[in-house]
Amino acid sequence: MRRSTSTAVHERRLRIRRPVRQPVTAVLLVLSIAACVGWMAGCDSDRRSSTESATSSTEKVEVGSGDIEGAVGDRIKVGAAIMTVRALQATFQPAVPEQRLSEQTPPAPGSGESFYQAYVTVENTDVSPLRMDAEDFICAIGDSVVAIEPTRSGPLPRSLLKNTSLDLMLTFKAEAGYQPILIYRPAWYDGVITVSPASPDPVGGTGSTY
Repeated sequence: MRRSTSTAVHERRLRIRRPVRQPVTAVLLVLSIAACVGWMAGCDSDRRSSTESATSSTEKVEVGSGDIEGAVGDRIKVGAAIMTVRALQATFQPAVPEQRLSEQTPPAPGSGESFYQAYVTVENTDVSPLRMDAEDFICAIGDSVVAIEPTRSGPLPRSLLKNTSLDLMLTFKAEAGYQPILIYRPAWYDGVITVSPASPDPVGGTGSTY
């Protein structure tokens, strides 16, 4: 017995399978996950790069170390600074800076005492500020090491920016008749700088320490 034409067509339609969509869905899911992972890795890399850049920009570089000896007139390289002692001598009538460390009345020298004065210029060549304080200077005079006389020394402490300089007038009081040796010990430099009066130079002029 033959089946009717309508029944055969109906059965053929039933045997036609629908397209399988699961593999396509899985592939799309995998691609989405890969793209998300790649985006997260890129963000993490950018964060690490930004962090490393910020860290490197804020790191402080050691400006130098070691004891240095110089003479009046020398341009002395002290880490990121250049220091020049323009004068270092004894005087019975010391000058007074416009801005003094102390506004008290300057004392007179005692019996057998004299004043010793130094004129110093310090310039900062680095981007990091340098703290300048006249009290970082002391002076070796004879068998004594004396601090500055604040009523005759100045100016007040301040920070030097790049390519700026500061002139200091430093006055010391000690026994008369000695040759002074200026000593500088700034907090930002690991070492001691000593400056002696210029010795006679037959050629003329003084040398530079750098």
